[in-house]
Order: sequence, then structure tokens, then C-alpha cells
Amino acid sequence: MDKTKSCVLVVDMINDFVTGKFGDSNAVESVKLAEIALKQLKGNIPIIFAKDSHIKNDPEFKVWGEHAIDGTWGSEIVDALKPFPDYILKKRHYDAFFDTDLDSLLRASGIANIYIFGISTDICVEHTCAAAFYRYYNVKVISDLCACIDNSHQISALTNIKINYGYTHINSEELLKEVI
Repeated sequence: MDKTKSCVLVVDMINDFVTGKFGDSNAVESVKLAEIALKQLKGNIPIIFAKDSHIKNDPEFKVWGEHAIDGTWGSEIVDALKPFPDYILKKRHYDAFFDTDLDSLLRASGIANIYIFGISTDICVEHTCAAAFYRYYNVKVISDLCACIDNSHQISALTNIKINYGYTHINSEELLKEVI
């Protein structure tokens, strides 16, 4: 992918999904690896964070219970990754494109290629990949920087993304080789 037309999109690496309500050791490990990669990527490629920021009584709470309420600790980017975003977008749905300025931001910036990772691979990352597919973006998923709320879904989520959208997954070392 042409790095001059590329960005990194980090999805929901927020407190509730790393150490809070849905957090676990796999999410913590993904953040550690993401911090290493983002330190090297900063200044070489635009880095966009999309973060769950729900309103009170959000319909999603019927499925998952209250989480990531806008303005709370749970919806904030984890401390280790706060230095890296060039842009931060709030989202209220699984898909980081729906009801956000993500598509406008990418098009205004001449972005055609997205390197995506985050939490949860099988929910927000997968739905964002679907939305990117329908908007004709080229995507690579950075598999070792992803985690699932239920880690038994990780392999099937990556497989679904590849089968349904033709998107490949690479690891963070491959990402760095492609971008730097």
C-alpha cells in the first residue's frame, strides 16, 4: 500500500476495553505492542483513534450493559497510547464510520489505505472493516494489535474479515516494514 495515501486507524483502545469492564490480559498485551509500534509510526503516517463514547441510555446498553459513557474514564484512550493520535473521533456504534466524520477526514486527507487494529476484533474492528469495504478503502488488519472481548473469537474474526472483504492481516513488524 502506498504510505503517502495511508493511515493507521486505532479502534477502541480505551479503558473499559483494556483494563475496565471488558478488559483482560490479551487487551493489555495488545496495548503494549501498539505503544511500541505507534512510537515508531508517529510522524510517518497519520494516526487516527476512534473511541466508543456512548450517551446515557444508549440502545447498545441492552446488549452490553453500560460502558464507555462519553466523558468518563471508561471512554478515554488508555494512558499508554494518549501521546499518539493525530485525530480522535468519538463513535457511538460498532462501525467507526457510521455517524462520525471518519470518511470525510480520510477523503479530505487523500487516504485510500487503512491499517486498522483495536478492540474488539470481532465487533468494532470487523464492523469498521465492513464499512471501509463499502466505501472502497484498501485495508490491512494488524492482527497482533487486536484483541477480542471473548478471545475465542479472534481467529474467526480475522478469517471473516479476510473471507468477506478480502482484507489481509499482517503483524506489527510487517506494518513497520511497510510504513517506515
